[in-house]
Amino acid sequence: MEIQLDLNWQLGQGHPERLESELFALLSTIKERGSLQVAARENGVSYRHAWGLMQKWKALLGQPLARLERGRGATLTPMGEKLLWGQRRISARLAPELDSLASELATELHGLVHRSPVPPLRIFASHGLAMPLLRDLLQSRTGICVDLQFRGSLDSLRLFGAGKCDLAGFHLPEGALGVRLAPKFTRLLNPRTDELIKVVRRRQGLVTAAGNPVNIGRVEDLTRAGVRFINRQPGSGTRLLLDLLLEDAGIEPQRIQGYGNEEFTHLAVAAMVASGAADAGIAIEPAARQFGLHFQPVADEGYWLAGRRTERGGVAQAELLTVLRSPEFRRAVSDLQGYDAGPAGELHSISEVFPPQSGAARPPRRP
Repeated sequence: MEIQLDLNWQLGQGHPERLESELFALLSTIKERGSLQVAARENGVSYRHAWGLMQKWKALLGQPLARLERGRGATLTPMGEKLLWGQRRISARLAPELDSLASELATELHGLVHRSPVPPLRIFASHGLAMPLLRDLLQSRTGICVDLQFRGSLDSLRLFGAGKCDLAGFHLPEGALGVRLAPKFTRLLNPRTDELIKVVRRRQGLVTAAGNPVNIGRVEDLTRAGVRFINRQPGSGTRLLLDLLLEDAGIEPQRIQGYGNEEFTHLAVAAMVASGAADAGIAIEPAARQFGLHFQPVADEGYWLAGRRTERGGVAQAELLTVLRSPEFRRAVSDLQGYDAGPAGELHSISEVFPPQSGAARPPRRP
């Protein structure tokens, strides 16, 4: 069973009217292509319909959303720009949460409607754009119900250790940075019973407005006067990465304006920078590209799923491995810039990913 939750806007004076979702698509294309005619064609509506929507909302709001000039194309007005910014920011902030709630509800209803011999697969995972692709492919190819909920890396692993989910998604920098962060992860894993499944490799970096007008190239630049930063929440893999980079640079977090301002997804960080509400943040490359931002890489990292060896032979996790190793998954991920699905589906022991000298050899927490 598939459930989709969406946001509805109502705008107007006195008696607000529901705003058509296709209006945002038109505004976005006008901003990118500079033409209402092109926007109508690319969004599958007639020019007359697109023109009518613009005139309708001009009348309701008392201001035009776009300037339409014969022979000179179209540009968004400040009202159109602000509406599009609001939609992108709200969607980036709430869409992953709505997606998680829909997944949780679908799992509950699935148990009432279907008498499936395969129980739902529950995954708590750090936010990443490959995970919804994996979930959708697994459900469409096998019919297995997947409950995917986004949480921070460490929170996902804590819940996995407590038996609240079947798999936990987290990301870890490659190389020396990952070795230094390892103890935060290994204390939540049991090397005797757990194993790790590679999902993708990806890049994280500093994101700024197109053209990098604030000239941010390294974390030291975040301390400059007037630079407004947007952070991720404590316990997220991105926050752990940033704190380690600051430590290496000898920077106290309080020197960064906005260090305490937090968003819960990469897309929300990118939306804040794109809107001008922040000058810089750290996010994955596809989030930056989606919002037309400048991206300066700071770390390559692996995205992993922690699972139990005893479950590998079960139907759900066996099918998950098959999907991860499939050409369909690799094709889907190939559209995400900075992502590499080449190692997808590889199985590793805890000691292979976290060598004992990194602090992984600890007393297991679970019997």
